[in-house]
Amino acid sequence: MTGSVTTALLIALVITVIYYLYWLRKNNIFHRLGIPGPARIPLGELFHVIQKGARINDVDLIRKYGKVVGRTIEGITGPFEHGLPVLKDEQWKNARSIVSPTFSSAKLKAMYTLMNETSDMYRDRLLEYADKQEIFNINELSGKYTLDTISSCLFGIETNSLKNENATLIKHLKKFFTIDFTNIFLYILVISPRLGCYLAKKGYSIFPSDAINYVSNIVNHVISQRRQHLERRNDFIQMMIDHEEALLALNDKEIFSQGLVFLAAGFETTSVLLSFFFYIMATEPVVQEKVYEEIQRELGDDDISYEKLNQLQYLDMAINETLRMYPPFIKLDRVASQDYQLGDYHIPKGSFVNVPVYQIHHDPEYWPEPENFLPERFSSAEKAKRHPMIFLPFGDGPRNCIGMRFALLEAKLGIAKSLRVVEFQKCEKTEVPLRLGKMDNLNAKNGIWVRVVRR
Repeated sequence: MTGSVTTALLIALVITVIYYLYWLRKNNIFHRLGIPGPARIPLGELFHVIQKGARINDVDLIRKYGKVVGRTIEGITGPFEHGLPVLKDEQWKNARSIVSPTFSSAKLKAMYTLMNETSDMYRDRLLEYADKQEIFNINELSGKYTLDTISSCLFGIETNSLKNENATLIKHLKKFFTIDFTNIFLYILVISPRLGCYLAKKGYSIFPSDAINYVSNIVNHVISQRRQHLERRNDFIQMMIDHEEALLALNDKEIFSQGLVFLAAGFETTSVLLSFFFYIMATEPVVQEKVYEEIQRELGDDDISYEKLNQLQYLDMAINETLRMYPPFIKLDRVASQDYQLGDYHIPKGSFVNVPVYQIHHDPEYWPEPENFLPERFSSAEKAKRHPMIFLPFGDGPRNCIGMRFALLEAKLGIAKSLRVVEFQKCEKTEVPLRLGKMDNLNAKNGIWVRVVRR
């Protein structure tokens, strides 16, 4: 019996060593290509991310190894597996061509009435805080506004988060942007992506099952209702259903994944933009006054039309500077579609390429005084002096954020209506400077607390 146990342990040890050597060779590609980077050990990079956070870890890597640094990136998407950010080649081209019309100028104008309704509620909640003289976390309120807007405009459902202090959907959506480091599946993905892929097909995920099930049921319910012709709306889901008779239509899983991506990402990214923008307004009163003066000068007390909103140039500049300082996602991942020579480094076809957006946006080589908020950086004259690829809040090229125009329209409308009626101020809980969270989706660690007063 003892001999059998010893033999089994020796076999297990040999298998472990063989697998480790295989893993080390497979993941040491950067060393073979002459690209500097940290030594590859299982879980090593993940421990650094847990300890310091992804943003600070990127800073340290770039300082130590330079602006071209090797670090492997592997991942599993689970319920997002058929979403645009993950699809490749012809699958991606087909899905993008079907989904893109959702965000055309004509469709955005059609959604504008719905945006007006939710932005009115957002403004009214701010007035309530002003009248009660309460300080509040603008991040929470902005999340409710963006959820209500995207749910109404793209899915035809009324979530009423702005009127409900205990909205269940928003609690579950937040879980998609919080990594649980006690989830063993996360470590399996890092050590053995192939095993992770296999387990993902069996239902394992880095996302909490209760959040997946809750949000999935909502999206699938909307799809089911549209299929039964119980309701028809001029929105994203309806467009996907209408494409079903086309030769290259999306299947149910693809429609579900696209819907889930838009719901989760659309909720998070725009709420982050609004929260940081109003933080800047509270801490930079001179800038706030300039934005307010432009709104009054260009819009007066008239209704804010789609066309007039797009004429607010200084507001655009202030939004872009907010996105520079606080990009919603601190990095982009891409795959090299062909062999490429980047300076002294050879990037083979199929390589994962990580673009550290936050570090680029804060690099003094490109942005003098990067920690200062200067909207004038985005005047036409200043933009003409810069390389376009040093400003990437929504990515760039054919795989840029497909919902960018929707997000900016939603943000600008919420800002214009809010600053018309209230002034943002610092309060006793406002952090200066802000302490930022550790993960890829940028957020304020302790929330963004402000005070508003009626104008």
